[in-house]
Amino acid sequence: MKSPWFVIAITAAVVAAVLFACAKSDSGFIKAIERSAQIASTSTNPVVTVSALTDFQWDKLFIFGPYTPVQKIHAQLGFEWADAEKTHIDSSDTFYLLVFEKDGKVIRHFKLPRTVGDFQTLEARNVFTLGNDTFEVKPVNAGNATRFNFLAKQQDQPSPSSK
Repeated sequence: MKSPWFVIAITAAVVAAVLFACAKSDSGFIKAIERSAQIASTSTNPVVTVSALTDFQWDKLFIFGPYTPVQKIHAQLGFEWADAEKTHIDSSDTFYLLVFEKDGKVIRHFKLPRTVGDFQTLEARNVFTLGNDTFEVKPVNAGNATRFNFLAKQQDQPSPSSK
């Protein structure tokens, strides 16, 4: 029979592996945004489409800026999201909170450091649907590093038909 310490050690190793995989995947998404912004900023079409960088299905993307009150997040989502308070977005100016929703449930969230970039004009619109999640990228020189401003691109509107 296996000793209880062996079982505890195996359980701890599995938990650590799962946590590492989750952390690695989160940082992978953030690195993908940064890498895509770097490439886009040097192209003739400087845009990043978030859905091209995700490996999971989602319907809506909510982007919350620094110091967003948790109650505002709940109000926009339309329900109380248990992990909202744990993000500490309401007391930090160091990141943007990207919250992905599928079928009315939060499925993933990421903290995008402001050292990577800032989302502009979120006051006007901070909810993006799949297919309407493209951002214009503008590099900003920040000393020895480059940060990026992300500006939501307006979805193409059909032109009015003339009679």
